[in-house]
Amino acid sequence: MVNNTLEGDYFSSAKLSREQTRAKNEETLMEIVNSAKMEEAQKQDAVNSLIHLTEVSEMETATETLLGAKGFENAIVTVTSDSVDVVVDAEGLTKQQIVQIQDIVKRKTKVAVENIVITTVAVKK
Repeated sequence: MVNNTLEGDYFSSAKLSREQTRAKNEETLMEIVNSAKMEEAQKQDAVNSLIHLTEVSEMETATETLLGAKGFENAIVTVTSDSVDVVVDAEGLTKQQIVQIQDIVKRKTKVAVENIVITTVAVKK
């Protein structure tokens, strides 16, 4: 667990940046899918990548929503192929809160607890 202090609208900005990056990636993949110049194998790879992006997005959103329902209103979840990073707005977490976050992340992403990294940040408002 890591602790940092940030200022401003960190969570909103980070989520917006993530969505903008994801939208650009989806646009690029759709161009491949719709291109007459691409081979079918390349198009299928692009379709598979789009499916993966959607699955990751759904896992991140579901996890963030459930974390919010459990009192972690400001949370960002980033899912990679073998790990999950969670950033929560807190100066520190109790052992019980850490276990609760790990349980939610594990259930929603199917990633093992040892591959979940929780970072706390205190956002100055």
